[in-house]
Amino acid sequence: MDIANFEFNALHLPSPTEEIFDECWNSKGIQVFVKRDDLIHPIISGNKWRKLKNYLQTFSFSTHSGLLSFGGAYSNHLYALAYAGHSLGIPTVGIIRGEELTIDSNAYLAQMNAWGMQLHFISRTAYRDKPIPTAFEKYTVIAEGGFGELAIQGMGNLVDELPTCDLIYTAVGTGATAIGIAKYTDKPVMGILTLHNRSEIGANKIPANLDIEDAYVFGKYAKQNDELDLFCAKFYQKHGIPIEPIYTGRMFYALMEHIKNGHIAPNSKLVALHTGGVK
Repeated sequence: MDIANFEFNALHLPSPTEEIFDECWNSKGIQVFVKRDDLIHPIISGNKWRKLKNYLQTFSFSTHSGLLSFGGAYSNHLYALAYAGHSLGIPTVGIIRGEELTIDSNAYLAQMNAWGMQLHFISRTAYRDKPIPTAFEKYTVIAEGGFGELAIQGMGNLVDELPTCDLIYTAVGTGATAIGIAKYTDKPVMGILTLHNRSEIGANKIPANLDIEDAYVFGKYAKQNDELDLFCAKFYQKHGIPIEPIYTGRMFYALMEHIKNGHIAPNSKLVALHTGGVK
């Protein structure tokens, strides 16, 4: 199955955009629209497809044996890559952080293995250097989290789907999504950091219209936080949109705080990207 057929038959594209209402912003004449990339697909949801598409589309067996990437034991990126490879007939390899793990350590790893991804477990120390095992030297390497120029380019189609607005919000992990959106729009983009990696992102060429906010990491990446958990639950109860505390929860929390604190001009129209990640 080629990419065009896969998109047409398996994915919900373009993803829908819906307006949400809250007294927090209604009283200021502000409109908030959510780009529901979480609805693209149950597994390859959110920015996962946007970042992977060009790697899959440009892959060729004439030059490479498969696709290889890196991640932790619960990596949504690797999970999506394993499924995409399985669906499109492309061999995949996942280099997993944690030599103590096995394919039976959790349901994510077991399912990735079932989809045919070769899982290679290495120590956390070795993982820092992102080594490529000799057996997989002919594989196309995708950076951890899907970061890369092809991922950044994949945001062009997303920008084409966005409604006219004054400001775009997105969560920031590796930075590919935020950098890509900013590259393909002339609108201001507000990226909400979800981990303390500003210096790594800053090592890349940051578009002038991208502002990165680091005040809402809530301590440590992916660490459980009662306040965030409660916020996500209340957000879903009020708006009917599931969000999670690692990425979209932090982003929507920041967006609401910015509106409450007067950082957003009255009568503005905002688009918040739902980058998926909810299982």
